[in-house]
Amino acid sequence: MTDPLTTQYTNDTLEEELRTMLVDKNNENNALRGEIEILRRTVAEEQEAKYRAYIKVADLQKELTTLKDSTK
Repeated sequence: MTDPLTTQYTNDTLEEELRTMLVDKNNENNALRGEIEILRRTVAEEQEAKYRAYIKVADLQKELTTLKDSTK
């Protein structure tokens, strides 16, 4: 509550100080929830890409084996 406008227009009581702290923590909590959601989506996308890459590697190995067998 160092902001001059905040000091001028708020009741400088413990209740007001606690209310301000609660609002700040609520805003911080909401920001963290947003970050968590972004991280969850990012991890899911990376896992999906990793899975698809493993499938592609398996398909290419199978194709390579088939080509080696057909040239014998």
